[in-house]
Amino acid sequence: MDKREFTTKLGDQIRKLREQNGLSQSELARRCDKDRQHIELIENGKTTCTSYTLYVISKAIDTDLNNLFDI
Repeated sequence: MDKREFTTKLGDQIRKLREQNGLSQSELARRCDKDRQHIELIENGKTTCTSYTLYVISKAIDTDLNNLFDI
């Protein structure tokens, strides 16, 4: 799997888990202290993010960090 495919699949997984938890992008962004546009870029696989950002996202959507990588 190359970087582009990985970031796309990771973004899809984050979106799926966010939606399962009934959160909007805006609410997730607020919980992560990020801009909504940043969350959108992550979910669309248009940017990479730090391991800490992934950790914060996992906590905000109440899931284990490992679940983000269930791609």
